[in-house]
Parts: sequence; structure tokens; C-alpha cells
Amino acid sequence: MIARLIRLPSGASIDGWHVVKELGDGGFAVVYLVEKNGLRRALKVARHRDASGDEKQTHARVMRELTALLMLEHPNIIRHCGYGYAESGNVYLALEYVDGWTLGEWKERKHPTFHEILRVFVKIAAALAYMHSQGILHRNLKLANVLIRKSDGEPIIIDFSCATYTQAADLTESGLPPGTDRFRAPEQFKFLREHRDEHRARYAFQVADEIFAVGAMLYELLTDPRPTEVRHRETLNNPVAMPRPARRINARVPEALSDLVESILSRDPARRPVDTDALQRELTELQAHPAADYQEPAHPPSEQRRPEPPEGGDPASKRRWSKLRELGGGVVARVRSSGKVLAAGAVVAVVLAAVVALWGRPAALEPPAAPHAAGRPLPPSAPPSVPPPMPAPDMSPPAPAPVVGTEPAPAPVQEEGSTVKTQPPEDPKQARRQKTPPGRDVSKALALGCAIATGCTGAQVRPEPFTCPDGTIAARKQLSWRESQQFSVVIDDRYDPWGNVWLRPGDTVVGVVPEGVTPSQAPVAPPGTRFFGGKVYVSPEKTADGSPGFIIVKYDRVKLPKQDELPACFIVEVEADELKDGAAKTSNRSAGRPVDYWP
Repeated sequence: MIARLIRLPSGASIDGWHVVKELGDGGFAVVYLVEKNGLRRALKVARHRDASGDEKQTHARVMRELTALLMLEHPNIIRHCGYGYAESGNVYLALEYVDGWTLGEWKERKHPTFHEILRVFVKIAAALAYMHSQGILHRNLKLANVLIRKSDGEPIIIDFSCATYTQAADLTESGLPPGTDRFRAPEQFKFLREHRDEHRARYAFQVADEIFAVGAMLYELLTDPRPTEVRHRETLNNPVAMPRPARRINARVPEALSDLVESILSRDPARRPVDTDALQRELTELQAHPAADYQEPAHPPSEQRRPEPPEGGDPASKRRWSKLRELGGGVVARVRSSGKVLAAGAVVAVVLAAVVALWGRPAALEPPAAPHAAGRPLPPSAPPSVPPPMPAPDMSPPAPAPVVGTEPAPAPVQEEGSTVKTQPPEDPKQARRQKTPPGRDVSKALALGCAIATGCTGAQVRPEPFTCPDGTIAARKQLSWRESQQFSVVIDDRYDPWGNVWLRPGDTVVGVVPEGVTPSQAPVAPPGTRFFGGKVYVSPEKTADGSPGFIIVKYDRVKLPKQDELPACFIVEVEADELKDGAAKTSNRSAGRPVDYWP
């Protein structure tokens, strides 16, 4: 049995197909580029065999994907070419091989104009309209699941492992359907909140959810010069608060296009285009717009270029170079988004002044790579490969680590079952709010540049709404944990449980239950219990009792002593004692609680 599938090297064989290279590694399958008799295919191999005790039912999901693709034949949807079984018994799905970029990579490499972006999304909407007419919902639309073929620029929708169709069987017990949390419609999180005590409640995925995901992808391309980077971004699906209009973030975005995206991302599903046919018509209308601003690149190529640091040099110099690069792009973006014109000499003066201030400062006092309140967040620092030494309580926090530029594989939450549903017909244009975002004063852009150069810190974002890993509810029942039950925990097991610890946004930590827990905790989370996948968030919002900010740590796995690792949603919320250079100091020993989701 292949419990955690083989990572086959080049030259290996799968049922007569010769592996050229690995193309992708996801939660359900591994995808290889293979050859046989002169044909090239993408071979998607399930991580488990049928009846192998697979909780994620990856075999069943690959067969589900095959069933969906057998009902589809469209030039902008990945084409199936058959299926079979590897020698190990794992089922595989043979797909056409698309030599292309993901939607995010295409944006960064080709620097498309608004017209070219609209052309791609018109075709995506047409493919979705066809798919929905066949009773199929994709349910995991995101930038990584649309490929742009290099040869002709055609978009191809891929990865139907989360798809559903009429009378499809449920495969999991989660309340929400599968998908990537960032691209979920806000009503899904509202449903979780309203039905949190009804463990049999199942959200019925609708066309409106699919349309929201299209809007989220479009928003990413319009507002982010480098969408493939891993960093904090504008929250898109808060059930209450709308994200800022695309035009407010990127002044190049034409007003009508910004208004359409705003309507697609509406908190009210009835205000979105009524179905994907209507969405296609609205996108087509904008694609034909004669205005010159539609022929401009969404972002200047210079904003998307990432220059390398100077050859050689010490690590501190390279970090300063990285900060300088972020600073230059950030100041120019802020000035442009203000909607006003600043003389080129003034821009140069601002950047040069910031350069002097930044370059002349000691490395230990470099500004943090942390989000700020006035504009698009800066990248979070990556976890260090070697744990830094723990500073004394009164010392400065550790300097930020270099930025990671790769996108991690998503861990979608699984739940199946629903039919295609649409909203009642109405004119989406009449429902759409028409408003022009007010311009921001140029002085704010200048102040921002000076703040970055002098190391001032800004507001951190809270975690975006998220659902829990598949199997969390079942694991919580197995562990006899009650929702929001309080457990004593050491936030970062590398440091003294009774001391203070500095935490940076984006840090990855491992929590551990210390000795001396209460009699009620000991049977269900005894000393030595470990929490893995901890991600740190820091917010400088002052609390009611005067604390300068608070810290949130989200763990996604738990392992009790002498037991198997299980999925978990475990949250630690604690007030910060001190904030400095974007990091926060707090007691390393705190209390956490299991949750079903983060609202």
C-alpha cells in the first residue's frame, strides 16, 4: 500500500508511462509529466489505493474528478485522456499536458494589459457557464488552478478534485465544501457562525460562490503586482467588511472595471451577476471598451521586477538592499494610488532621503517586513531555518528574516455534495453601487516613505477567515475536547516555558503542553502534547486594558504522547507586553482553545 505516495524520480515507470518530471504535489495526488509512444500527458496519481484506510479518500476523489471530466468537453477546460492503475494499485488519471503558467505566474511574466486580462476572464466565465449548464461546480477556483498556455495564451481550468455534480456522494463530514479559504464567498463563513452547534449542517455551494471566486482572482491580478509571493494581503471574504475597491489600491484600474469587481465581491450574493452567463456578458462589454486606459499594463513591469542583491556582500547589506527595494516600490505605489501627480524630482528626493536613512542604520534596527495600515501589506518575514537565540526581556526582538518567494501547496478543507443553484434574476448593474473613491493626500504617501525609512511600525492584519483542516471535528470528538475549552500551552517550545518570548508576524512555532496542568486538562491534553503548524499574527491595536497590541497563534495539528498526529484548529490569543520593530513580546506560557473555524 502506498500510504503517502511515492515521489518518483525521472525515468521511473507508471503503468508503462515514463516519468519525465514531477509537475505538482497536492493534498490528494501527485502529478507527473509522463511520456508513452511519443505522447506527453500529465498523470495525476492518487495518494492512496482504494480501501487503504485513507481518511481523505484520495482514490475516490480522483474517480470523482474523472466522472466530472467525462461530462465536460470545452477548449478552456482540461481534457481527460483516460485512466488506469499504477503497479502499486493507486489509480491515476491521464490528462492533456498544458505547457503554461498559472494565472499568477502569467501576470508576473507577461505584464498583461487590462484588455488582455479581461480577454482571459471572458473565456474563464464562458467555460464556467458551460460547466454549470452540465450541472458541475468546480468549487476550488484560484490563481493556481487556471493555466495560461504559452503557445496561444488560452486559459485552461484544471484540478477538478473538489468538483461536485448532481447526486454526487458526500465524502467528508465538514460543514463547508472543499476549497481554498481565501477564495471562499463570505456567506460560507456566515453559515459556519450561524450553524456552529449543528455538526450535521452542510453548506450548499452555489453558482454565486463560484462567481465570488472569479472576482477574487480578478481582484488579485488588478491589485497585486506579484500575486505569487507569500505575504499578507487584503482580506476578501470578511462576512461584514468589504475589501477596498481595486481602484483605491491601484489607480490604473479603470473605474468601470473596479465597480464590476466590487459588485462581484459583494457581501450580498444577490448583488453579484446572476449567473456566469451574465458575468461573461459584463466582462465582454468591458473587454470591448475603447478607452485607452484598458490598453495599459495593470502594473508597470518595473513594479513587478525583483532585482537581485549586489554580488557578494554581507547578509546585513543584502537585507538592507531588500528593504530598499520594497521601499522604492512602496513609495511610488502610494504616490500613484493617491490619484495625484508628483514631480519626478520629488519622488527621487523622497526615495533618496529614505535610502540614506535606511542604509545608515545598524542592521539590528532595520524596519520590520510587516503590513502597514495605509496601503497594501508588505511581505511577512519567513521563519528562520535555525532558531534565533532568545533575547532577554529587555532586549530588542530578533531582526526579520528574508522573504520567502514561493507559494506553498494549499491544504483545502473537504466536504462534498450540492447541486447547481442560481440567484433570482435581477439586473446586476442596477444593484451595483457607483462611487468614486476619494483621493488621498500626497503628504500621506510621503509620510509613509519616511515612516518606512525610520523604522516606524504599522498595523498588522488579523488572520483571514479560515476553515479548519478536514477531519478536525471528528478528531475533536475522538479527543473528547469541547469547543473553546481552555488548555494551558507553551507557545514556542524552543524557549523557557516560564520566560518571555518575542514573536514576529509569519513566524512558525510548535506549542507544547507543560507540566502541572489542571486535573480536567490532564486526561485530554496531558503534558507533552504538541501543537504543530503554528503561525503567528501580531496586531498593534490597543486593548481595553491598555496593552499595546495582541498576538494570535493558529496551530493546525496536534499529537498527544504515544498517539498519532491528528488535524486540529487550536488558537492562542494573548495580549502583548511590548511591541518593537513589528515583533511582540509576551509570556511564553499561555492558554489556548480548540475552535471550529476563525470568523
